[in-house]
Amino acid sequence: YPEELVDEFVKFFTYEGDVVFDPFVGVGSTVVSALRLGRSGVGIELNPDFYDVCKSRCESEMNLLNKSCRFNVINGDTRTCVNDIPNDSVDFIMTSPPYWDILAKKRGNSDSQHNQRAQKGLQLTYSEAKEDLGNIDDYDQFLKELVKIFNKCNSKLRDKKYMCVVVQNFRNTDGEYMTFAWDLVKLLSKTWIFCGEKIWIQEDKKLGIWGFPSIFVPNIHRHYCLIFKKK
Repeated sequence: YPEELVDEFVKFFTYEGDVVFDPFVGVGSTVVSALRLGRSGVGIELNPDFYDVCKSRCESEMNLLNKSCRFNVINGDTRTCVNDIPNDSVDFIMTSPPYWDILAKKRGNSDSQHNQRAQKGLQLTYSEAKEDLGNIDDYDQFLKELVKIFNKCNSKLRDKKYMCVVVQNFRNTDGEYMTFAWDLVKLLSKTWIFCGEKIWIQEDKKLGIWGFPSIFVPNIHRHYCLIFKKK
């Protein structure tokens, strides 16, 4: 997601000097946004290529700053590395986890995002690592592992602080519509207080005539920014 999206939430939920954490930091949008806004940033990333990009971006950002903020980016499996984050040390969590294995799946014969990535030689999986949640075959098991991670993150937040998780519902290759966002809300509500959602529309995605003429298949350009509060 773009840093401008992160900016909106970081400004609303934190103050200068606060600590922002992203357990699936990717190429660093969350931490870079935090640094630019005078917050410190902490992130965990499994993919070493993404980690290198993230670290380089954060270092470049720090060279431009005249503020006392700091960053700490960890290369590893967030299921274990999250234990290295001190309890009650984080003021806000913002992240976008893997959307199960959809990056690797071709779900149409048109000019789809999957086909475009293949043509450009871009990665069609987050990584090949067995620790990668995107490589779990079973959807329910994927959800179970993801919920475990977010419940571990709960103890890292200070009291009554917030977490924003950016996710998307999607259509699987068999045509089944996967309600990822609402499945996640249902499971996390056992540990977190669900406060509601804001919608992010990904305006740069192309429109496609995916099911025509045999069946209705919607274009999905909306992501749910799910907002939770620590109990």
